[in-house]
Amino acid sequence: MQTKLSYEQEAQVQDHDMRITPNKNLQSVGLIASGVLLFMCSLAGIGTGFKLVFSEWANFFLAIIGSEVAPFTGLAAGVLCSALLESSSAVIATTIISLSSMVAVGLPLATAVRFGIPFILGANLGTTVGNTITLFAIRKATTKEEFHATIPGVVIDDMYKFLNVSLFFILEVTTGFLSNVAMAVGSLIDKAGLGGSIGLFEKDVIDILIVDPIIGPLKSALRYFLGSQLTGIVFLVLWFGVLIFAIDFLITRGLRSLLETDWEGKVSRAFRSRIESFVTGFSISWISGSSSVGTSMLIPMLATKIASLEMALPYVLGCGLATTVDLSQLYGYFAGGITGIMLGSAHIILNVFSVFVWLVSPLRVLPMRMAKAVGQRIISSNHAALSLIGYALMFVIVPLMVLLITQRI
Repeated sequence: MQTKLSYEQEAQVQDHDMRITPNKNLQSVGLIASGVLLFMCSLAGIGTGFKLVFSEWANFFLAIIGSEVAPFTGLAAGVLCSALLESSSAVIATTIISLSSMVAVGLPLATAVRFGIPFILGANLGTTVGNTITLFAIRKATTKEEFHATIPGVVIDDMYKFLNVSLFFILEVTTGFLSNVAMAVGSLIDKAGLGGSIGLFEKDVIDILIVDPIIGPLKSALRYFLGSQLTGIVFLVLWFGVLIFAIDFLITRGLRSLLETDWEGKVSRAFRSRIESFVTGFSISWISGSSSVGTSMLIPMLATKIASLEMALPYVLGCGLATTVDLSQLYGYFAGGITGIMLGSAHIILNVFSVFVWLVSPLRVLPMRMAKAVGQRIISSNHAALSLIGYALMFVIVPLMVLLITQRI
C-alpha cells in the first residue's frame, strides 16, 4: 500500500511539473518580449536625447571626439562604460546610435568612425567584472580549492580580448586599418544605392512603431516645460536607465530562465571538444544577446569541473563572436543607418579575426598561458579573493586615469 501511494504521489508531482513548465516558459517569453520593446524604445530615446544635447553642446563633443587623443579617449571610455555596466552589447548599441545621431546633426562621419572604433574595442575588453561577481556569488557552494582552480577561467576571457584589442588598437592608431575598412564599407553601400534602403528600414520600424507614438509626444511635452537642453539630458538618463532595465531585468532574466529549463542538460554535455565548446558559447550568447551572460554561465561549469580551462577559451571566443551578430546588435547596426553599418562591420571584423588567431593559429596557446600565469599570481597571494577584486578594479581605475590624462593634454 505504501509503495502504491508513493507511485501516486510521484505521478502527481510529475503532472504538476508538466503544468508549471509551460507557464514558466510563457512568463519567460513575456519578459523577453517586454524587454525587446523597451530596448527598442530606449535606443530611439537615447538617439533623440543625443540629438538635443549635441545641438546645444556641439563644440564640447567635437573637442573630445575630434581631438588628437580621441582614439585613446574612446578606448578608455569604452572599457570603463562596459566594466561599470557589464553589458558590452548595450554600450556598443548605445554608442552606435549616439554617434549616428551626432552625424545626422553635423558631426563629420570620419570623425565619428575614428572615435567610435576605439570605443567599441574598449567595450569588448571591459566586461571582466561580471565573471568575478559570478565567482563570488557561488563561493559558498565551492571549496577553497575549487574557488582557486576557477580563477584562471575567470581571467581567460580578458587575456584573449586584451591581446586582440591591443593588436587592433595599434593597427588602428598607426595605419587606420579598421577605420579604412569601415569607410570602404560605407562607400560600397553608397555606391550600391543601399543607403536609402537602410534609411527606409529605420523609418518603417523605428519611427512608425516607436518614435511617432512614444518618443515624439514625450519629447514635445518635456521640451514645453524644460527646454531642449534639459530635455536632452533627461532623455539620456531616463532611456539609458530603461535600456539597462530591459537588458538586465527583463531580457536576461527571461532568457536565463529558458536556458535553465531547456538547455541545462545540453550545456553540461557540450564541452567534449573545442568545436562543441565554441558552438555552445556562441549559441548561449546569441540567444541571450549578451556575451556577459554567456561567459558568466561558464564560471559554475568551471567550478564544478564540467568544463576545463582548455575548453573555456573556445567557449568565450564563441561568446565574443555571437555578440556581434545577435539580434540587438544587428538592430542597432541598421537603426544607426550607414554610420551604424560601418561601425558594426568593424565590430564583426574584430571578433572574426579573434576566432582565427586565438582558436586556429599557433598563437592560441598564448591566452591560455597568460590566464594560468595571472591566475597563479592571484592564487599565490596571501588573500586571493582580495587580489581578484583588485584585478577586476583595474578595469575601472586604469581607464579613469587615461581619461584624466587625455583631458589634460
